[in-house]
Amino acid sequence: MVIDVHVHTFPEDLATRALQKLVDKADNKIAAVGDGTVDGLLRQMRAAAVDYAVVCPIATRPAQFAGILAEADALRSGERGAEAAAHLIPFASVHPDDKARFNHLREVAESGIRGIKLHPYYQPCVVDSPKMLEYFRCCRDLDLVVQCHCGFDIGFPHDPVCDPARIGHVIRSVPGLRLIAAHLGGWLQWNEVLTHLVGQDLFLDTSILAMNATEDAPQRVLREHPADRLLFATDWPWLSFDDGIEFVRAGIASPAHEQLVLGGNAARLLGIQKTVPQ
Repeated sequence: MVIDVHVHTFPEDLATRALQKLVDKADNKIAAVGDGTVDGLLRQMRAAAVDYAVVCPIATRPAQFAGILAEADALRSGERGAEAAAHLIPFASVHPDDKARFNHLREVAESGIRGIKLHPYYQPCVVDSPKMLEYFRCCRDLDLVVQCHCGFDIGFPHDPVCDPARIGHVIRSVPGLRLIAAHLGGWLQWNEVLTHLVGQDLFLDTSILAMNATEDAPQRVLREHPADRLLFATDWPWLSFDDGIEFVRAGIASPAHEQLVLGGNAARLLGIQKTVPQ
């Protein structure tokens, strides 16, 4: 079973413009490997034999909560097609400045959605501020998984709002939080991940850009963090499934550990019982 815990999609009529805007923001240092649509995602998942993918929306304004939750419900109910309902696991997103954030987090949990996506650059916040620690405690108490961007972001100045040291503070301050630290715990800050996060009680997802895949520090993180706390991810459409799987296989020596990272750990975390029919 292969499960990607970190992908993004956009409405079909907005996807081309949304991707181009993100490429422009990154000063053309990245290129999409897919069209960013649900159909495009499913097509590439089929080709790479990926069984499930967690769709991670980002509420860049508090007012977007209801629309994001409605889209998650549409994916789960089959409104976006039977294949999407069978293979995609939508998360929700609650903006940290949402005045109703705690009620909205509770609404997400009660809906049966398994987690939320947090991006401290697009939802401006300092990840270990007192306000955010309260936010994380609410997520923990509601048993919500938090999938959080960590490290720098290619489209923003190097402002350490969610660096590995801050993530370490979060997990020490909120024991029991089910946190997925994206981009191997801190994009372009993997030496700090080795210092602050490796061996700690949190999940690291393997989504890094292809340009970073052969660097020594990301490979060390793969080798040194516990195999049962690593989750396969691509950040699709920014990394292909084939390249993401190859990165994991290059860094994980044990076949049993490889199976955990590519899907077994995520299945346990998200309550997935078996591979869906292709």
